[in-house]
Amino acid sequence: MKVHIVWNRDNETKVVDLPMDERELLKVQGSVLDRDTIGYITGVEVKYYDDNGKEIENIFLLNRQLKN
Repeated sequence: MKVHIVWNRDNETKVVDLPMDERELLKVQGSVLDRDTIGYITGVEVKYYDDNGKEIENIFLLNRQLKN
């Protein structure tokens, strides 16, 4: 499943295929937020969307569900 990680401040976007290793997922999220330390720590201003544009509330929970 493709998921788009979007930083709302400038629409920096990374696309990942789930399921994936959670540490790698954190690294990708961090690369989107590398310019904003507060955002990196709290995950603020980051949204996750599927290919249809539907917002995903918890990418980590979805990732775990797809692994099972």
